[in-house]
Amino acid sequence: MIRVVERIGKGLRTAPRDAIVAESCDESVRGKAYGFHRAMDGIGSTLGAVLAFLLLPIMGYEKIFLFAFLPAIVAVFIVLFIKERKAPAKEEGKEMSIKISFKELPANLKLFIIVSSIFALGHFGYAFLLLRVVDIGLTDQMAILLYVLFYIVYTLCSVPSGILSDKIGRKPVLGAGYALFGITSLGLVFTSDIHSILLLFVIYGIFYAMIDGVGRAFVVDLAPKHLKATALGTFHTAIGLVALPGGYIAGLLWDQISPETTFIYSLVLAVVSLVLFGFVKDKMGR
Repeated sequence: MIRVVERIGKGLRTAPRDAIVAESCDESVRGKAYGFHRAMDGIGSTLGAVLAFLLLPIMGYEKIFLFAFLPAIVAVFIVLFIKERKAPAKEEGKEMSIKISFKELPANLKLFIIVSSIFALGHFGYAFLLLRVVDIGLTDQMAILLYVLFYIVYTLCSVPSGILSDKIGRKPVLGAGYALFGITSLGLVFTSDIHSILLLFVIYGIFYAMIDGVGRAFVVDLAPKHLKATALGTFHTAIGLVALPGGYIAGLLWDQISPETTFIYSLVLAVVSLVLFGFVKDKMGR
């Protein structure tokens, strides 16, 4: 029940937060802004994991959760001081509803959301990387250290990925990210030692940095000015809806056939997504 409430909170905050980021920066540095936001999120995740690892033997689970309550309360108070820009004026005589707003989203943006959803259906997430670590015979402690490594790489690469997307465009960065995920999936099929799994965690961190913030920036690029929040909400909802069946399919393939089958499945969907992504046009119509 608590986990459900936490996920509802995430769903409520994600799109409005991303819309505030979009409204708070110039278009020329939008990728950098989202990269910076994701880097700060990565720092929080890394420090949280390290603190939990260090404090859990001392404090226990109950006190750890009470300790985590404190920064959450501080964050709520800080949000109260954030000022929003005034929303752009709506077209005269036209009432906006959720249904109408969704219909107004450009076909090209809808195509990108479909591509992102297909990709998310095969995106196994770092949980399966951690399972693979244990599956090839490494310890739980090594899995935790590799998890921290992933977040360090992700954090370090988020801002450069955003800046790169500002300079050369979102599509090349996102396409490269999809390709890196495919390489990660293929590598996980054959990995069997600490050296290869270490490299794959690094590649996975780079991949995630290349698509996480840049994908949000691309949605804002493709959305009408007055529908940025609607576009971001649709984007996150679509990905969230496929996350559960995607994870179930990955787990089913792992248990019923083999771990390698899970990663082959992810590789196939990554390739399909990359091909379909070629039909998505950027804001310049390319």
